[in-house]
Amino acid sequence: MAYTRMTPVEAPKTHPGGGILYSFTAHDTGDEGNDFLTTGREVLLIKSADAGVQDVTIKSAADPYGRTQDLVISMAAGTDQAVAILARDGWMQPDGSVQIECAVATISYAVIRLP
Repeated sequence: MAYTRMTPVEAPKTHPGGGILYSFTAHDTGDEGNDFLTTGREVLLIKSADAGVQDVTIKSAADPYGRTQDLVISMAAGTDQAVAILARDGWMQPDGSVQIECAVATISYAVIRLP
């Protein structure tokens, strides 16, 4: 199985740049999960529409700091969280992506790429 690729939305490069139009993508439970290509300038927005607590896992990768575990984010019912992926070290998989796994489709994501 594969990951379902998401496309980051580019933030404006000028100031004031105005708003950023983005939409959420439901977690793909039919595949391994979702992913996006990283530059090390992304913010991952996570939204829970679930009635209970759900775990979202961002897969780690070997880094020069000895990282050994994935990042598991516990999403309470109806909450939103943002995770800054501001470096490739520790997160970028061999194919250049950041991989996200979850067990339910009531979790959704949007990815904003900073200038």
